[in-house]
Amino acid sequence: MTAAQTYDIGKPYIVIAHHVSHKSFNRMHADGLPQKLGFRGAFVLGVALYGNLTRALVSRLGEEWLSRAVIDVKFLKPVCDGDRLRIETHQIAGREKERAFCVQMFNETVSNELSAVMETVVPDPFPEPDPTSKLQPNEWEGPVTQRRTWDTVITGKAYRSYKHTLSAEDNTYWKGVLGDDLGVYGRGEHPPIHPSHVLRQVQLGYNNQFIGDNAVHSSTRAVIHNILRIGEAVTLLTVPLRKWEKKQNHWLTTYCAVKRGGKVCAEIFHTQIIKLRGAEALMADKA
Repeated sequence: MTAAQTYDIGKPYIVIAHHVSHKSFNRMHADGLPQKLGFRGAFVLGVALYGNLTRALVSRLGEEWLSRAVIDVKFLKPVCDGDRLRIETHQIAGREKERAFCVQMFNETVSNELSAVMETVVPDPFPEPDPTSKLQPNEWEGPVTQRRTWDTVITGKAYRSYKHTLSAEDNTYWKGVLGDDLGVYGRGEHPPIHPSHVLRQVQLGYNNQFIGDNAVHSSTRAVIHNILRIGEAVTLLTVPLRKWEKKQNHWLTTYCAVKRGGKVCAEIFHTQIIKLRGAEALMADKA
């Protein structure tokens, strides 16, 4: 990516995918297990890919889009470190009143493979917060020691709450990872937090409950009710909604409500494979 690029609706732009270096129990984000399962290499984080998908929308619409939208993103094919991605953003014809846009990510490293698709819309009426947001957290004290497994995840039972303050370092981190040079994330005393960090909240919520394991991010639905800004104190309510088995993979959808002063600002419905077919056997062989 070069500084000369412009980001706008209808203008494709190029990004180079970068793997996020972070402490994780998820070996799908490290070389080794993915290759043994038949993939090209370690998976780039879905929240990082999501951030790349948002650039033209934020460039054109700014805080208007960051403040209010319903967003659905699906990750169709793995993206690996160094992949060259072409991202195209288009307004959906006939749905201008809804401010509906479709964003597609094509992996030029893999024959222009369609890797991710995102649709964003502002419906009228705008949805009220999901009833799940009214659940009470199940509080407990102490360090996280229990591993997330099929049996330890109980659908409908809220995790303990997680409270933290959104910081400028969060924006600096994601801007560095993504090479995102949009000025909005550093403008003023309390700029909006980066979209990648909005989605990151669900992971913070379940990492506060369980030690994670190998997983693959499949899709996310995000409902943004109000903009989130640097310096704001937020509380996360995290609830596993649904789990199911398909083709020997174990799937989980987790809900996270990001609240400021008790008011729901963002809701995230995060779907992932939490047990991959064949992964357990490969890890046992290694042990």
